[in-house]
Formats: sequence, structure tokens, C-alpha cells
Amino acid sequence: MKKLLTTFLIVFSILPVITFAQENRAAIKNTIGIGPRLGFYKANNADNGNFYGGLQTRIRIGAVLGFEGSVEYRAGQKYNFAGQKMNTKFIPVTASMLLFLPVNSNFAPYGIAGLGAYYTIYDYEGAFTDQTDNNFNFGYHLGFGVELPINSNAALNFDYRYLFLNPNENQTSTANADYSGNVFTAGLMFYL
Repeated sequence: MKKLLTTFLIVFSILPVITFAQENRAAIKNTIGIGPRLGFYKANNADNGNFYGGLQTRIRIGAVLGFEGSVEYRAGQKYNFAGQKMNTKFIPVTASMLLFLPVNSNFAPYGIAGLGAYYTIYDYEGAFTDQTDNNFNFGYHLGFGVELPINSNAALNFDYRYLFLNPNENQTSTANADYSGNVFTAGLMFYL
């Protein structure tokens, strides 16, 4: 009950700021855009992280609300379990909602929350098996970022997301794997 009350108070305390920003300060609003994105992903128990690339699209509804869709390719997360090596590759397709707080026309921080379907490819090597397998895993993400408008038709965006993603229950050989982790992205949007 305390959390609900605190959330309620926070939302209503920033509502006047959002309303003012929506009327006066947003450089980019009521438009759709597309552009490339680059990022870095590191799962919690992976041996190392990796860089990735993809494509994103954003729809801005007013100065405060936005939606994002993206497709990426992430390769090279490596795991070692008792002599068995596993390399995973992901092709995520994600959808997110963005809540902007346009501080001024050149700076718009935002919160982000979304869902994703992760086509996952498993390459096994080791004492137990040498095979390739694949399936779909579903996850969600939460984070924050900033959009820096260059002009009314282009913007840079940088964000951090924490990805909540666990392997499919049917993948018994990956029962110890946890694909949840940190995701950093940078994108260049071209708005119409």
C-alpha cells in the first residue's frame, strides 16, 4: 500500500511539469522515425559481453508519450558449465513504451518499459554434446535514457535497460543459464 501511495504522489507531483513540457519545450513530437542502433549486452553469468547492431523505429505521440520497436542481432555470449561450453546468439524483436520528460528543446530524458521475443540459437561444445539448437524465449526490460534532438527531424538517443530473460523451461541443458543482464544502446533517429 505504501508503494502504491508513493507512486501516486510522485506521478501527481510531476504532472504539472509534464503538462508544461508538452505544451512548450519538446523539439520532437507527433511524428514517426527510423534509424540504426548500436549497443552492448552482458548477461549476468556470461563469460563476457558483446556489441551488437540493429534497427529501431519510434512513434512520438505528443511530447511525452512514445513507442519503440526494434530488431537486433546479438552474437557471442559464452557460458561454461562443468566442461560443457555453450555459445548463444539472440535475434530480439522488442516493443517498448517511452515516457519522456522534455526538460528543454535539446534534452529529453525518458523511462522505458517493454517486452521482447528472443529467437535464441544455442551452439554446444564439450564432453556431453556437440549440437546446435534453437527456440524462442520471452522477456521484458526496464530502463531509462535520454534523447538529444539535433533538429526537429533528427535525434540521438542513449539508454540503459535491464533485461529480464530466462531460458525456456524445456531447455534442460541450459537450466543453469541466466540471460538476464545489462543492455546499453545508442541510436540515431530520423523523424518524418
